[in-house]
Amino acid sequence: MEINYYNLFKFLHIVFFTTWMAGLFYLPRLYVYHSGTKSNSTEYRIFLTMEKKLMKYIMNPSMILTWVFGVLLVLHLENHNQFWLNLKFVLVFLMSVFHMYCAKIRKNFENKLNTKDEKFFRWINEVPTILFLLIVFLVVFQPNI
Repeated sequence: MEINYYNLFKFLHIVFFTTWMAGLFYLPRLYVYHSGTKSNSTEYRIFLTMEKKLMKYIMNPSMILTWVFGVLLVLHLENHNQFWLNLKFVLVFLMSVFHMYCAKIRKNFENKLNTKDEKFFRWINEVPTILFLLIVFLVVFQPNI
């Protein structure tokens, strides 16, 4: 049986993109509840542990592997100068920037420097959803302008 590397890379890209997105949907939601706890409470420390493990064991590896398999997919494409693909890379880059911003917020909580309230975190919780919808739209419809 011959391995179709393109399909293998696509499978792995989808798996890791899915786990990355799960983390990006969940982490800001944790921040919503974390922002409402007292910094010296047991709940505060529980949120710190949850956020750190989510970032370290799920989100960071998933983001890296999403990029690795996405780049491998592009390298296996015959024509990769397509508008939709270039725009997808821009949006995934913005998703990565959001990921790093979430890591900064996590460090702020860890150092007890968070100044944002629940309402702020409810708003930023929408950022990955909007980027996700735009990325999926581009992949499905592949508009070429």
